[in-house]
Amino acid sequence: MAKKEYSSKLCKELTRLAEDPKLNVRHRPIRYENGTVLPVEITGVFPAIEGKAELTVDKFLGGGFAGQVYRCRLTDLELPSGGGIPGLETGKLYAIKIVIPPSSFSRWFRNTTYWLAFQGPFSSQVNLGACRAGLAWQKLVRRASLVKFGRETAVKDAYASFWDSNLNAYGEITEWVEGRMWKLEADGDITKRFDWRNVPLADTGSPEYIDKRRFMAGMVELMHDMGAPEFARQYEWSTMKSQPNCMKRSDTEDGGLCAIDFRAGLALLPWLPMSPGDFKLILDGLFKRHSLVQFDRCDLSRLEVYVAQHPDVFSDVRPMIDELKIQDRIYRRSLLDITHHGLRPIFDRELQRDIIAGLVEGYAADDLVDEVFAEKLRKGGLRFALFHLLGAVPILGKMVRQRWGSRAFRKHMLSLFTKPTYFKAALKARAAHDLIGWHRAGRTNEVRTRKLAAAPGLFFIERFTIGLLPVGLHCFCARPIIAWNGFVGFFKFIYDFASDEAFREQWFLDQVIEGEKDGMLSKEEHDHIVSIIKEPFIVKYLKSMAVHFCTIPVTQIVSVVTGGFIAAYVLSKGGSKAEASLAFAGIVALFQVTPISPGSLCRGFYVVYLMIRERNWRDYLVAAPLSFVKYIGYLAFPLQMTTTYPHLARFLVSRRATAVVHIIPVFGEHGALMEHWVFDLFFNVPQIFGRHIKSVLTAWMLLGMAIILPALFGVTTKGWVGLMIALIAVFIFPRMIFFPLLSRGK
Repeated sequence: MAKKEYSSKLCKELTRLAEDPKLNVRHRPIRYENGTVLPVEITGVFPAIEGKAELTVDKFLGGGFAGQVYRCRLTDLELPSGGGIPGLETGKLYAIKIVIPPSSFSRWFRNTTYWLAFQGPFSSQVNLGACRAGLAWQKLVRRASLVKFGRETAVKDAYASFWDSNLNAYGEITEWVEGRMWKLEADGDITKRFDWRNVPLADTGSPEYIDKRRFMAGMVELMHDMGAPEFARQYEWSTMKSQPNCMKRSDTEDGGLCAIDFRAGLALLPWLPMSPGDFKLILDGLFKRHSLVQFDRCDLSRLEVYVAQHPDVFSDVRPMIDELKIQDRIYRRSLLDITHHGLRPIFDRELQRDIIAGLVEGYAADDLVDEVFAEKLRKGGLRFALFHLLGAVPILGKMVRQRWGSRAFRKHMLSLFTKPTYFKAALKARAAHDLIGWHRAGRTNEVRTRKLAAAPGLFFIERFTIGLLPVGLHCFCARPIIAWNGFVGFFKFIYDFASDEAFREQWFLDQVIEGEKDGMLSKEEHDHIVSIIKEPFIVKYLKSMAVHFCTIPVTQIVSVVTGGFIAAYVLSKGGSKAEASLAFAGIVALFQVTPISPGSLCRGFYVVYLMIRERNWRDYLVAAPLSFVKYIGYLAFPLQMTTTYPHLARFLVSRRATAVVHIIPVFGEHGALMEHWVFDLFFNVPQIFGRHIKSVLTAWMLLGMAIILPALFGVTTKGWVGLMIALIAVFIFPRMIFFPLLSRGK
């Protein structure tokens, strides 16, 4: 489903309403809109020169547990006279990461796992030492890539850090890398990937896949050699979600791979592995490094050894290494971290002060305390202990801490109950703040968003009723006309696609254009596909797609009608309404999970009709059986055209497969390993199976004979006839019919 468009202008208007200056507390923005100007004070990674910069958001790129990412243009830069930060130039594009997730759930889950691991706030967001240490490591790994890969472009450069006072989080300015994740490659022998370390790239159909795996393995080895094994988790292939952290560059002459992400989002807890590769990482941490929890801990003594082994590479960055040692110490001592500090905080007063300062820093970033109360907490004692322990109480703990630690929040709460005008303003600001998220998610269109913003009471009634439903159901309940318009639009699309050749061609061209934009097709492949759009097989494919689209609602209609008949039958036999409803739901659900459905039967019989009408069996041998299978039947014709139009076939299958897999959270991310697995399953495996179909049919016939012939002895004549019919129809018939067809010359 296409992503819903929203009004960026409206979101900016709502942001201004949410930040009403008359209120004692502010609703901080969740993220920035395109065009937002961010004036920030920056500090270079190396050299650590301080200055001022103005960043203009060009595009919001998304976000995960580690933070939110933007493409920004540096529109202004003020540095001390004679000073400069290498790589920063006014007018250029940069990647900006602000270390706070745009999703409230992601923020809660990230902070919870981190607190369980280290008993403190997420340090990269609120601690200067953690922010600076992470950037220094990225810069050092980039320099070390000269040793490992022979080029610094193998690692994205890092330029500066800054504090974002709007989001209350540290951010970083890094290199903007143009490129793509990977191309989903047609490979007739995927077994060669098993020997990915040794197979020559020229001898495999998956050179990009294997090259990426080798590069990521090299990154892991490099970071282990440098003393950063927990950073290496970002490039462990077996986690199945690390592949998007590496891009194939298109902005350098060599077009090499580039490591682009060095900020982990989630702490790795021994009782909470979140990927297959985490099991090995947990065991390695426990038995090799004696570490119960893992995130980004490093071994600075190991780094010193590595630097000493390559003095010519690191001779000019010695000051950055010295700063790394200082910042890393500040970072590690800002957390209680009982798995590493043990009992030391009990008797080490200096460590106690550092931990308390780090925790208070996190409270301030979470708007739990004002500066006056923060200063009291820094003194430690019973007040601090009680305040910290309240954090372990779900929901209520945060409410108590806000009222205790922030004078502005106490004043805000008092005004809510004593000043009607203030109450109305606060209600309007909160409604505006929440509506921004609703509008971005597609819960409300522009007209309804403005209506609810003007009537906050109506918004809160909806917020705590149908607003609790998933987005689709919420929209349906609030505006049933949307469902009707979608229903009409769906059938109009099918009608236009089936009856209008120009409409079909334009739809197809739009898909190809999107494919080039997403990196699935090269410019040459795009131009070739566009040039063959009038060829007979492509025309036939598009007509078949029209029939396939028409079969989409068949299964749903038949399932509802059948379910209705069954429910009526249950009622006629004296059954209750609950039993009838259960029978109806069971029938509808059964139609969704069966591998062959009324819709797929219509699609399959249409392909059989084409075979008979054209007296052409060979050109439909792949499409015919697949068309009868639900869900994957839409891939039948793309797979059929593999040998004639390999680029087009690869593109159509990859686009369909990846659209489905992207629904899966985390592991279904664009560029992740599951995306390639799904492509292999629906494209490469059927190709391989097709080449060996003769052997498979023969083996299938022999298997049937081996099973059924011995069973003929000792059965009745009726049973003997039944077994022979089963043997011929199921096992021998496919071999006798399809083998000669597949053996025909072209």
